[in-house]
Amino acid sequence: MIDTKLARETKGGTVLQLCLYSELVGHIQGHMPEYAYVVAPLTGFTPEPFRLSDYAAYYRNVRERFAASVQGDHATYPEPTPHCDICRWRSTCDDRRHEDDHLSLVAGISAMQRGELASQGVTTMAGLAALPLPIPWKPARGAASSYVRIREQARIQVEGRVAGHLLHEVLPVEPGFGLCRLPEPDAGDIFFDLEGDPFVGEAGLEYLFGYAFQGGDGQMLYVGDWCLSPADEKSAFERFVDFVAERRKAYPGLHIYHYAAYESAALKRLMGRYATCEEEIDALLRGQVLVDLYTLVRHAIRASVESYSIKRLEPLYGFTRNVALRDANVALIRMQASLELGDLAGINPNDRAVVAGYNKDDCTSTLALREWLESLRAEALVAGADIPRPSPPQEEAPPDVSAWQARVDATVAKLTANIPVDPSERSAKEQTLWVLAYLLDWHRREKKATWWEYFRLSGLPAEELFDERAAISGLTFVCANGGTAKAPVHRYSFPPQDAEIRGDDDLRSVGGAKFGKVVAIDFEHRLVDIKKRSDTAGLHPEAVFQFSDVPTQVLAESLAAIGEHVADHGLAGPGPYKAARDLLLRLAPDVGGAQLLEDGEAIADAACRLAVILNGVLPIQGPPGAGKTYTGGRMILDLVRAGRRVGVTANSHKVIRNLLDAAIREADLCGFDLQCLHKVSEKTDNVPHIAFTTDNGEALAGGFPVVAGTAWLWSRSDAVGAVDVLFVDEAAQMSLANVLAISPAATSVVLLGDPRQLEQPIQGSHPEGTDVSALDHLLDGRQAIGPDEGLFLDQTWRLHPDICRFTSELYYEGRLQSRPGLVHQAILMDGPLGGTGLRYVAVQHSGNQSSSPEEANRVRDLVNGILAAGAQWRDRDGTMSPLTLSDILIIAPYNAQVFEIQERLPGACVGTVDKFQGQEAAIVIYSITTSSHADAPRGMEFLYSANRLNVATSRAKAMCILDANPDVFEPECRTPRQMQLANGFCRYLEMTEVQ
Repeated sequence: MIDTKLARETKGGTVLQLCLYSELVGHIQGHMPEYAYVVAPLTGFTPEPFRLSDYAAYYRNVRERFAASVQGDHATYPEPTPHCDICRWRSTCDDRRHEDDHLSLVAGISAMQRGELASQGVTTMAGLAALPLPIPWKPARGAASSYVRIREQARIQVEGRVAGHLLHEVLPVEPGFGLCRLPEPDAGDIFFDLEGDPFVGEAGLEYLFGYAFQGGDGQMLYVGDWCLSPADEKSAFERFVDFVAERRKAYPGLHIYHYAAYESAALKRLMGRYATCEEEIDALLRGQVLVDLYTLVRHAIRASVESYSIKRLEPLYGFTRNVALRDANVALIRMQASLELGDLAGINPNDRAVVAGYNKDDCTSTLALREWLESLRAEALVAGADIPRPSPPQEEAPPDVSAWQARVDATVAKLTANIPVDPSERSAKEQTLWVLAYLLDWHRREKKATWWEYFRLSGLPAEELFDERAAISGLTFVCANGGTAKAPVHRYSFPPQDAEIRGDDDLRSVGGAKFGKVVAIDFEHRLVDIKKRSDTAGLHPEAVFQFSDVPTQVLAESLAAIGEHVADHGLAGPGPYKAARDLLLRLAPDVGGAQLLEDGEAIADAACRLAVILNGVLPIQGPPGAGKTYTGGRMILDLVRAGRRVGVTANSHKVIRNLLDAAIREADLCGFDLQCLHKVSEKTDNVPHIAFTTDNGEALAGGFPVVAGTAWLWSRSDAVGAVDVLFVDEAAQMSLANVLAISPAATSVVLLGDPRQLEQPIQGSHPEGTDVSALDHLLDGRQAIGPDEGLFLDQTWRLHPDICRFTSELYYEGRLQSRPGLVHQAILMDGPLGGTGLRYVAVQHSGNQSSSPEEANRVRDLVNGILAAGAQWRDRDGTMSPLTLSDILIIAPYNAQVFEIQERLPGACVGTVDKFQGQEAAIVIYSITTSSHADAPRGMEFLYSANRLNVATSRAKAMCILDANPDVFEPECRTPRQMQLANGFCRYLEMTEVQ
């Protein structure tokens, strides 16, 4: 099925259309096509493929919901949604909410807070405004201070309603926030606003760069730089950055003012997408040149507005727009429709003029807002307030990288010489060279992103840190718990929140000052022990956040050496860095012409045979329960027995130790004394078969047949050629950049992992192709490694066939099978939870983001019901035993939901998806938590992640129970990517039994 379209970028509606056509063709020919194709203009008539199984379940879900909506009950309440901004019924729904004095009218209130208030009988804005202070109950969700804030917001809105005009009040001065964040005005200041459309293609488009500034004659000037294609977007971005850089030379104290976080995020996104202006953007962000007036306003004033949109605030500072908002909205809708369809010729010149005028109004309104805030500051100073200007950002002095950057830039120039800018015009070799070139700065981009995040977090008050995963807020001092007088260890309790602080994390206090280090953290009991510094020993903060600046130069140096060699000698042929070059080129494993898998050969046996003759890279993809670690352990043992020296690495020492233990187990079974050396960061007592060292030189000296350590060991210059074969475990979680950096340590590299499970952690924004793990690079968008490209462990030792069918179809192209005997695994009990396979338990709720008491209650009831029923567990050998609490894993996407469940089920195995990778149980319960796609605190990419759904559901040996609100299965998808994300959930629902 091939369809032609006028739009250059394929839209979600097109994919639904393809699914419908393919379904009709399938009825005629007796089976569904595997792929459908779109031919877009200016592509040389090259069809763009879409694997139908990636979208089919979502299509069927939409089709069935459409049919049900025609006949269904439409008596629903008009809850506000993002679609309201463009909906023709907006005024009707808005009138209804005003008639009801709905809580959603309170500026800044969240759906979670509305739900909490409703549970306490508070359902109107007036009711909230009348609440006594302090709030007369302890909130089950969210920080108590956040309810004080929305109560005060409701109060001033009600007062403004009674007064019949807008009111505002200046908030008490809080050092480091509000008016204290207002820089000294400068003649060079710039007032910046972008117009963008996230639905132009998959990446979106910033189609108008607007900025106002003072000219030489003192008059305000405006630049509206249009960019209607990605190439134009890159050019406009570079022009803006160049303009700012030049203006900063004349006005070193200038700042760039914008309203809300969009502009800052867009600049970082464009820098990464186009691999340009990196130093300039870094300087702007590190120097805190960008000033978000929205954040400043929220901590400086309280106003009787229903939204702190700049448009709602304009009456307060007397700004009058030249372009009516109604006219602007119409023009924006028409322009964005043309952009999304690729119909640039259809853009009306009048619409373009209106949008430009609207953007200019936004820029000049930002200037007017800044001037009004300055007047409020001046009034407060006259009244005796102390409002200091913000101090320059504090950070450790960065090293001089000019020589290093010159070296990298020279190599990049050689590698990319004469390579087309447009990726579609590059050959495979040119694309490989381009990827290598822009991998050379991968670690610097990551480090920059780390510092940018530090500055962002250091600018947040304790209340807002509550919603940050890198922070803990609401700390209450409990007691001293060891340490010394100068460096005491203090214990703090904290309320439930979605935090991801870990032991040994370095902590900063509000404002960014160094505070201490995490000694231990207990999420179940919500206690954290912090080792203080001498200058913080007497301080008890309300919140802290995690920040670590890990040195990565050794990794970058190794990458640079590879880049320089390729720039001088090319990609192909014998010589140094062969494993790295093979990996970049995605070459088949170099095993001297031997078959990767011989007829009738067990895959683990093939892996051991190939390891000894390997001269390059061997990827081994191990789906859930397929014996990846067992296979790696056998390979290590066989290599050592063949006289080879082996290295082991991974992102964490825990994963490294797991593979070492597997090799030792195999050696013990054979009566072989396998001795390993593990390089660690802190002194550790030796254990049988494993010695530990903190010395890199000792680790590389050659005294042990197996040596283990992180990438920082293997990327050292004195590690080159240190071992014969280097094993990278969980290679789908190690970046391509880091795998390349460690590859010179060995002649051959074995990549163990599964790109369909948890992905690599990444912070920076990187050019396409450089932002992937080593295994993702090899798979190049496919679900499973090809038979000529590596080994695919195609049998699971864990999953009952009823679960394996779902896992195999959705994530492994149907290639994963259950081992014989797993069909016997079952939960033996009466009722709907007896048996095997997938279950879905519907739990109604609304407004929940990272915690859901409703789902936690249902999980408790499910577990207690299963245990009370006397359920039996039958394993693959047919052995029966009573099913206990330890036979049940309970998984949630967020730590806040883990807390909710732990409170109700003490002693249960509860954790996030990340905690349970590699583990298994007879029953898995997955609490989705979030009420709908619109409530997802980390967006659809996280909540609907195929990788995370795969890991969660595939921990189950016999039964997986998904606990979720029905709205989760009805996301509004605009792009093919969003449909892919939703498809896994929809397919689960199709294959399940609804309880």
